[in-house]
Amino acid sequence: PPPGAALSPSLGTQAALAATMRDDGPPDAGADPAAVAAWADRARVRLAALTGYDRARAAALSPAPLTAERPPQEVAPGIVRRSLYLRVRPQTDLPVHMIHRADLDPAATAPVFLHLAGSTSGVHLAWGEARVPIDHERIAVGADMARQAAARGYLAVAIEQAGYGERAERRLPKRSQDRTVDAHNHLTLIGRTLMGDGAADVSAALDHLLSGAAGVAVDPQRILLFGHSAGGTLAQFAAALDDRITGVLASGALGPWRETIAARGAPGGDAIVPDLLTHFEASDLVALVAPRAFAGLSGRDDHIFPFAGVQAVVEAARPTFEALGAEGRLGALCAQGPHRYYAEESWTAIARWLDPPVA
Repeated sequence: PPPGAALSPSLGTQAALAATMRDDGPPDAGADPAAVAAWADRARVRLAALTGYDRARAAALSPAPLTAERPPQEVAPGIVRRSLYLRVRPQTDLPVHMIHRADLDPAATAPVFLHLAGSTSGVHLAWGEARVPIDHERIAVGADMARQAAARGYLAVAIEQAGYGERAERRLPKRSQDRTVDAHNHLTLIGRTLMGDGAADVSAALDHLLSGAAGVAVDPQRILLFGHSAGGTLAQFAAALDDRITGVLASGALGPWRETIAARGAPGGDAIVPDLLTHFEASDLVALVAPRAFAGLSGRDDHIFPFAGVQAVVEAARPTFEALGAEGRLGALCAQGPHRYYAEESWTAIARWLDPPVA
């Protein structure tokens, strides 16, 4: 190219991003709680519209019919998995896997641990099942968080996301190599996104659990959402949109969007929402969780979401938590290492900010 010619598309995009300012962020520090609540109401409606969550929820089948169910299987000594397949939207079945102690009393209210896996072979990692060689490595460092949660007394609920595991694309002609980009592009054509549909899937699973249709009583005051990497990105949107979630832990998934998803390759469509940066930054989604609990966790050397970005987002959201008297329910935890699951640190964060031990 001629010297000085700006031909890479990213150059023009980055210039446009630098000139784009969000138009309605949360009130500044010291704001009246009523002003914060009014902003949150506006922001949640806008986020639902931008992501297409409102359209996905409007298309939902209610109650979601049960199209299939697998018999209980033991996934560890004393731990079983029961798999349900819910028809959440027309021609859309959602695998919902419930992992719990075999002696779980269905009449006693159980705390819920919702699990969203990262960009891996599928949600089966959540209960410690390996289906491809690299799964063994991920399980060894703590990817089986749902199985760990069940051992701790939670009703763990692992949700398969579109494009992964059993929900891998099998029918589309000329499908792309990336697992989710086709779904992302096609949803965009009808005013929906992966984040909106994914959050609607989480909400549909909650609808089923809270209705009692799953045959287990759940504690509505203890509904935690854990997500790692791509699952952690979705967890932020789901918790911002559905206030039934009482606490969220985003692992390896938090950082200012202008410095992360908007500044690197974005092959799969995760967190890509039309017009998003005109109205929101990552810290705004965290702020929408307040006064519920939020924790961000990442490795210091994470090459995708380093801890410095986690800290920046959490601190930017802190004034909203303080205004609502929830400053003790927001935190960031640094792990020493790269982009991966951190089981021990995750449970430390959960016990400190999301779900303190019950006396």
